[in-house]
Amino acid sequence: MKSRTLFFALSFAAAVMMLSSLTVSAQNIPPRNSQNTTYLPDDLLPDATAYLPSPTKPSDPLFAGDRAFYDWGKTLRATERGQRAHDDANSNFTYLCSIFSPAVGVKLSYDDTPAICTLLSKATATARAATSKAKDYYKRVRPYEEFNEGTGVPENEAAYRGSASYPSGHSTRGWSFALILCELFPSHADEILSVGYEYGESRVIVGYHYESDVQAARVSTSAVISVLHSDPAFQKDMKKAKKEVRKLAN
Repeated sequence: MKSRTLFFALSFAAAVMMLSSLTVSAQNIPPRNSQNTTYLPDDLLPDATAYLPSPTKPSDPLFAGDRAFYDWGKTLRATERGQRAHDDANSNFTYLCSIFSPAVGVKLSYDDTPAICTLLSKATATARAATSKAKDYYKRVRPYEEFNEGTGVPENEAAYRGSASYPSGHSTRGWSFALILCELFPSHADEILSVGYEYGESRVIVGYHYESDVQAARVSTSAVISVLHSDPAFQKDMKKAKKEVRKLAN
């Protein structure tokens, strides 16, 4: 779809502009509770409500784009891609490690790559904090609730009903992983970004998010990861993770 390619290109360009302007084992819970530990407090994070546009409403002309992607996603639910989108409803740390491991050529787990996983979990938690603030502010209704239709993950519908859609929390997690791993494994960047992109796309396919929810999450996440590079604690963990990558290569 040409429109889909253009939409992603515009979003990616916006993220790049923002970046320039801003100076697993079987365990689901990482050791030392780092999964919920953030690098920076909320007041030092980029405020997504200050730079992201308000989400469109069904009465807005621009909503047609979101509706088109929503309808497109429904056509894939009975396909192999739809099954993968269903599986991608899983947002726990272990699952994310499992889907990114093939892209980097290394098994990501706290047993095998503790420094990398510590960096991933804390950076992701920080990005999620920024996304959560925007979610609470905009309170956008999820597509399946707006249209009163079923989803590609029916077993989760009750749990997510009433929760905010914009920006996408799953996409925040996936894009955080992608950006961090690209820095650690630059020669695998294409594969890593593909996984991160498709993980967010899965939320559109199953009907839990609009395309603009996913794109907003990528921009917000890019802003947070950019700011983190000036944080000493992040820099220290990044140095440890890069050392671990070099050790794995030997």
